[in-house]
Amino acid sequence: MARAVKAPWEGRWVVLVVLAACGAAAAAGWNNSATNDEPYFTLGAYYAIHGEGLLVVEHPPLYKLAAGIPLLILPLPPPREEPLQVLAHLPEEIQRFLHHNTVGPLAILRAARLGALLFLPVLLWGVWRLGELVGGAKVGWFSVLALACQPLVLGHAFVVHTDVPAAACWVWAAVFAERLVAGRKGSWLGLGLWLGLALAAKHSGLLLAALVLLRLLGARLQGRRVPWWPLTGVALLSAGVPLVLTAWSLRQVSAVEVQELVVLLAGERLATWSWVGRFLGPLAGCCQSCGHWLLGLLFVLWNNAYGQGVNFFFGQLSPYGFPLYFPVALIIKLSLPFTLLWWLALGRWRALPAPGRWLTAYSTLYLLASLGSAFNIGARHLMPVVAWLAALAGCALARLGERWRALFLAGLAASPAVSFPHYIAHFSLLVGGARGGAAILNDSNLDWGQDWARVAARARRQGWHPLFAVYLGADDPAGYGVPVENVLHTGRLPLRGYVAVSSWAATVGPDYLERFLHLPQNAHFLRQVLRQLRGCQLVEQVGHSIRVYRCGESP
Repeated sequence: MARAVKAPWEGRWVVLVVLAACGAAAAAGWNNSATNDEPYFTLGAYYAIHGEGLLVVEHPPLYKLAAGIPLLILPLPPPREEPLQVLAHLPEEIQRFLHHNTVGPLAILRAARLGALLFLPVLLWGVWRLGELVGGAKVGWFSVLALACQPLVLGHAFVVHTDVPAAACWVWAAVFAERLVAGRKGSWLGLGLWLGLALAAKHSGLLLAALVLLRLLGARLQGRRVPWWPLTGVALLSAGVPLVLTAWSLRQVSAVEVQELVVLLAGERLATWSWVGRFLGPLAGCCQSCGHWLLGLLFVLWNNAYGQGVNFFFGQLSPYGFPLYFPVALIIKLSLPFTLLWWLALGRWRALPAPGRWLTAYSTLYLLASLGSAFNIGARHLMPVVAWLAALAGCALARLGERWRALFLAGLAASPAVSFPHYIAHFSLLVGGARGGAAILNDSNLDWGQDWARVAARARRQGWHPLFAVYLGADDPAGYGVPVENVLHTGRLPLRGYVAVSSWAATVGPDYLERFLHLPQNAHFLRQVLRQLRGCQLVEQVGHSIRVYRCGESP
């Protein structure tokens, strides 16, 4: 393993890169409306920070607590109802919380997003350290620079979600695993802590634990004297951290309420697994945090096995997923210079130091695990792989001559500059940017609901009235200061006026309504609206996710 010899200027430049990345992420997402998951996830953070964190069971508490702390600064009233009562009328409670509160929706979202943004510097700092372990100080510097220029990372850093927090924990776990293999004293403590935080960030942390164990076994097979006794401490820490954080987020919740949640979800969402209720009910009675965390894990496993909606890939729709979805998404959602760099590194795989080869193995196994997923909803789920590949990109940059290196660095920096502020919808030049990418992927890759506040701002400036929306999601397009009628709620054809159409609703919406929500009459109506819009004039495209049409009396 290469020994990191730091230049005196290096740490200062890394700080500047981290600050610039945080500034770019916040500036790009500052005026984003709520993404499809954020209304519910922000409500879950609000309940978790008040100790009533039953909501959003599919995700552990780390992101909820981070996003919930800034919400305490706002003059928001405490929760009015018990979490289980909220689940009985969840859509109405989401709307009340986000759009009918003491402050506006963007103020609530920005506060929660600032809490989530704290994980971006943790991620970037971890990639710097990981790059140093792989190839020395120069590789560490180039690794953090390459990752900080990825629109995929910047676009999801200022979102109330799990992906960047999980990636930050995975990277630091890899750092401490390498330190443990190298014989650094006390590394087991850091490894156990970051594994535990990874399990508190996302249930896929179990895969990380398996990868770390594989790394340690591989080291012993290669003759490294990796002691086994610290692994007991690693296991205890990694199990204890998520349970302690979960318990704190549930401190106002009784064991009976957790058991009721188990019964509710086991009967509705996990009905095909009849054993869930029988197993988790008694466990939740003895250990609330154990029951809640395991219920979330089973919820995620069920979604991966059976899907949760309709997936879109190269113009095809399926509720069962596509095996090549995530490998393709990895290539076309990263900037072209970044992709070329990690390809160059893989092309000289044998020349990589052992930590670099293991990062390649981690990434390959992660992608293999994704092939069978029926839940294809975005390249953001590959964030740990992107972070590991950044270290390989750093290796490639360090080996290039000065002219080629300058060319690649310019290309890396150009990606976030050109795509600003539409980082979520960024696609590689390999597919022609967002326009070409729209024919391949959708959902959180392109249209995650992020542009409705921009539609409202342009409607005010350009006099779009009356304004109709074709939108499927938990947010309310009318909540950003302009009257908007969502025709999928009112059931009225927009015969005259302006119609803003969500790309996701137009592409996936009819099948989603028919197959997943079992609303064939609504699917028929949406198809009727989309047919009508063929006779209307396209006025403007807002971001890359919403098209606005002007319709006359008889389109």
